[in-house]
Amino acid sequence: MLRSKLYWRVLANFGLLLVILTAMTALTLYMLTDIQKNFNLASADVEALQSLERVRHFVNDVPTAANEYAFTASPAAKMVYETGWKEFDEALDGLRKSVSDSISISDTKRVRDLYFAWMQNVGDRLVQLGDEHRTKGPVKDLAVRLQALMQVEAQIQYIPRARQIVRDLYQKRLATQPISIQRATGLSSNLGDFIVLVNVLLAVFSVALGFVLTRSIIRPVRVLRDGTQSIMAGKFEAITLHRSDELGDLATDFNQMSAMLGNNYTRLNAYSELVTTLNSAGTIEEVEEKSLQLLCKHTRSSVGALYVLNRELNRLELVSGYALKQNGRVGKALAVGEGIPGQCAAEVKTLEVEDLSSDSAFNIDTGLVELAPSYVIAVPVLFQEEILGVLVLGATRKFGELEKEIVNNSVPQLSVAITNAMNYDATRRLSVEIAKRNEELSAKNAEIEKAYKVKSDFLSSMSHELRTPLNSIIGFSSVLLGPSGDPLTPDQQMALQKILKNGKHLLQLINDILDLSKLESGRMILSVESEDVTSIVSNCLLIVEPLVQQKKLSLTQEIQPGLPTLTSDIVKVRQILVNLLSNAAKFTEKGGITVKVSQQSNGMVNFAVKDSGIGIEKKNFNDVFEEFKQVDSSSTRKYEGTGLGLPIARRLARMLGGDLTLESEYGHGSIFTLTIPPTLPQQPPVVPPKPIEQPVAVREARALEKPIQTQIAPGEQVQILCIDDDPDVIEILRKYLVPEGYSVTGALSGDEGLEVAAKHKPSLITLDIMMPKKDGWQVLRELKQNPETRDIPVIIHSIVDNKPLAMSLGAVDFMTKPTDPKRLLALVKKYYHTGDKFILLVDDNLDFALACKDLLKRDGFEVRIASTGAEALKTLGESNPSLILLDLIMPGMDGFQVIHELERNDRWKSIPVVVMSGKELSESEQKELETHVTDFLVKDSFSTAAFSKTIKRILSVAQS
Repeated sequence: MLRSKLYWRVLANFGLLLVILTAMTALTLYMLTDIQKNFNLASADVEALQSLERVRHFVNDVPTAANEYAFTASPAAKMVYETGWKEFDEALDGLRKSVSDSISISDTKRVRDLYFAWMQNVGDRLVQLGDEHRTKGPVKDLAVRLQALMQVEAQIQYIPRARQIVRDLYQKRLATQPISIQRATGLSSNLGDFIVLVNVLLAVFSVALGFVLTRSIIRPVRVLRDGTQSIMAGKFEAITLHRSDELGDLATDFNQMSAMLGNNYTRLNAYSELVTTLNSAGTIEEVEEKSLQLLCKHTRSSVGALYVLNRELNRLELVSGYALKQNGRVGKALAVGEGIPGQCAAEVKTLEVEDLSSDSAFNIDTGLVELAPSYVIAVPVLFQEEILGVLVLGATRKFGELEKEIVNNSVPQLSVAITNAMNYDATRRLSVEIAKRNEELSAKNAEIEKAYKVKSDFLSSMSHELRTPLNSIIGFSSVLLGPSGDPLTPDQQMALQKILKNGKHLLQLINDILDLSKLESGRMILSVESEDVTSIVSNCLLIVEPLVQQKKLSLTQEIQPGLPTLTSDIVKVRQILVNLLSNAAKFTEKGGITVKVSQQSNGMVNFAVKDSGIGIEKKNFNDVFEEFKQVDSSSTRKYEGTGLGLPIARRLARMLGGDLTLESEYGHGSIFTLTIPPTLPQQPPVVPPKPIEQPVAVREARALEKPIQTQIAPGEQVQILCIDDDPDVIEILRKYLVPEGYSVTGALSGDEGLEVAAKHKPSLITLDIMMPKKDGWQVLRELKQNPETRDIPVIIHSIVDNKPLAMSLGAVDFMTKPTDPKRLLALVKKYYHTGDKFILLVDDNLDFALACKDLLKRDGFEVRIASTGAEALKTLGESNPSLILLDLIMPGMDGFQVIHELERNDRWKSIPVVVMSGKELSESEQKELETHVTDFLVKDSFSTAAFSKTIKRILSVAQS
């Protein structure tokens, strides 16, 4: 920086300015010092006057206080005297500091001597007189002693002389103070004018100096600014600045930077224009033609050619040219290694040729004459290190570094564009081919879908057509083998048992095929229930127990304590476990079977079925879970089966959110483990399959085979309506129900069933789903929409397994064909109702009785109210209620008397009685009621929820 010319120029200007500023500052400081001196003198006079005023105070007030104390003995006067004695020297010290001349200092010393001489010779004696006066009372010779002291004071004149000296000092200082102030004020006024003059001169000089300095800097800066604006406008021109200092050097650097930016701009513009053009090109021909045109434009080439390598022929083919002669001297294809383009492709490097002869094939036809290019460059076009083609450019001058950089930067983008265009063409051709293949696949898929639909329709239709006669076979076989059938010979009984066994086996095979079909189509429906794990395992063990006992195997269970209640599709869980237990019993000849239930740390519940059977080889683990495949599939296999049980079980396990796994050692038994969550995960809604309708002619022909009772017999208590298009099913239900005391009426169509139900209002309805014209779902909807029939319990009795839909539409329960007689009778007994059944409410509080009646009516119960015991007995004489709600405290006949009357009457003693009372019962009354009352509700703690729950529980127990 010290060698900088501009630096020294600026430094000299500022140095001169600094010298002038220093001189003016020194002069100003001199004047300020003089002013300060005079102001200090004035200030000293003020301080001296203040100190003199204080001394004068002591000289005047202290003698007065001494005299006063001598006469009055006043403590305040003595305090003034003592203060004057203590603080007088301090006041004199302040005065000495304020004066500087020796005369004044001598005067202050004289004042001190006089003051303290007075205190010693006069003042202290006066104070002594005052002390005697205060302590001893009035002094007798006070006047004489005071007179003596006054004479001493009069002779020596201590205080008057001191006062005169102080007065003279005060007048002297008072006279000199205005002179000092006036001098300081005058100097201050002159200083202001001087400072104004200095500032004006300094400003003028600064402006002149700044103008000269600024002009020498601003002019070259403006030239640089103009050059910068030109660059911003895209004009990269050199600037002219004749300076030998740093600004001249800056101008030189600026020109170099401008040239560099111009080259970069040209390169970037060429690259950007090339990229934009290549991105907008649609075909490979456009890519090749437009890219060559742009490269010739930006490199100022007069002629150009683009060759692309044909890999199959290993030749370079001319795909685009720029200003080429069309006389055929330029070949359309060159072998690798032939000519400049071929050699460039062979060596895979850039080749430059100068001073070509006039007969060159790349001559430039200007339209006037032909010129030979003096310079040709051939650049290989590479993509991922592989030769793609060659770019050849010719010009009348040699390429500079800028042109070479443009070419080298553009060739990679050109290779990518050509490759993308080739890929696009290949993709387009492939898309056309794929479209044709997709059309063929769509046609084949349509055929497959059609075949799949035919298969599904066939399975649904055939399963129904097969299960319908099977239901009849199983049903009538059960009837004949039951207690209501005719006596049979042993051979007949054995034959019927075989028919029943094989019918059930065939039905199970059909059910397995249907389950597999539902699982494959994703239309298997889950019905969520809750049940204890112990109950599930016990029920499954009961089912397989006969088979286990037949083979004399042991059957044990190990259930971990504290397992949660399962909330899942319990039927599917049982189906899986029964299948596993049946397989274990089938493949185990000796030993036993163990069911172990436990819970994992993640909450999943494990059902492990372990047997001591033949086991499974590890290579066959996957085979046992494949459909229609068994480990032993030979024609002489020992064990029967379709190979569907385990595949269906695994699929069901996965539907339940778990899995079915296998552990086995050949010859040492197997362990199948069902793992499911305690709560079924949320399932997507499943659309139930639409039943396949049978031809109406088949249904009607079947209906005419046997006459069906369609009128309900009057006077019978429990009347059941069976709506089914199969008369055999109605006949089987009649065989089961009539011996139990029920009246059964049949309806062979949905419309007929609706008509009979509305007309006769049966106690219960069994309803098939798959019926012609109007299926069971529609019949169920219409039954529940009709006010006359919506309270009749409906049990779905069908092959179609969709319990959730049935319950949502208003059915009370669901039975799958073929009918299990025990379950049928249990459901009928549980759900039937008759018109004369009601709840008798006996209470003298009419408001409470009406409230209970409203609550029970919401739950569908008929309620009759009796306000006294006698009225209740009268109602009982007419008809029996299902339940009696009884208050104990009533006028006349109370509740205890009513209970005694009920116990004496055989027709009434079985009616459940619930006591509702607020009375506190004694121990004897409680014992009396325990033997005659079903339950007891306290009015004071009455809960509608508990009340409703109790009534439903008691009625359910009474009907079961």
